[in-house]
Amino acid sequence: MKYFRIGTLNCQNNSINRNNKKNGKNDNAYLLAHHILDKKYDILGTQELTRHFTRQVDDYLEDHNFYGSYSYGLGFLGTKIPLFKEFNQGNQIVTVKKVVSTRTKGLPWFPWNFDDLVKGLKKKSISRRIATIIELEGEYNRIYVINTHLDYYLPKVQQRQLNYLLKKVKKYNKFGFVVLMGDFNLQITNPMFKKFEMDLNVLGIRRVPVNEKTNAVKYKSKTAIDHIFIPKSWQIVSCGTFDTKLLSLITDHKAVYVDVII
Repeated sequence: MKYFRIGTLNCQNNSINRNNKKNGKNDNAYLLAHHILDKKYDILGTQELTRHFTRQVDDYLEDHNFYGSYSYGLGFLGTKIPLFKEFNQGNQIVTVKKVVSTRTKGLPWFPWNFDDLVKGLKKKSISRRIATIIELEGEYNRIYVINTHLDYYLPKVQQRQLNYLLKKVKKYNKFGFVVLMGDFNLQITNPMFKKFEMDLNVLGIRRVPVNEKTNAVKYKSKTAIDHIFIPKSWQIVSCGTFDTKLLSLITDHKAVYVDVII
């Protein structure tokens, strides 16, 4: 049997984190690295980490590696054009485990109809969304970890993104264990999310039962929007959220975690 601590945390792409100056107590990269070490994650899925912030966090972590690219890539568009550079965030997976392979996949993200396009532009929700996938070599079976971040405003786009993720889960589920995590921007009471949860349940994958609100008080959601899905065959030892003073300096989200025995 193998014991794992798995977590997901939206690290908030704001100007403070983006332009972290490493100035002692205000060094958010150090605070995030300290949280990762203190909570002893084996696997942590992050959202909204920019390239600069990722590098600074990585400087403090000797035994951990970051996997995954960024929403607008590492070419000219994602590194030189100011508007895209500012929002060129990733869904990096941080782990101390041996990774066999990694890939970053684009999710459906652009509205198909004019009304949604206008709504999305007004709310500034239209942004390229991605999923980071890593493959771990388990003792008895491969483990595929998928980490993602869905659109926060347009239901039709969210539905297409859930459909895409379900296809990916079905694909990898044939070859090993699948862990799916991230900021879904969908509460557990949302009908399309409930349907998605049922579809995964049929595949032998269940949502970790963390139901409390996981994002800032100022937002309307009353239940969790950050979720972790694991194989039903894995035993849950404990699960919950980390909502510390240290984390509140970095992000307005709580970290969701689960301790499992494989």
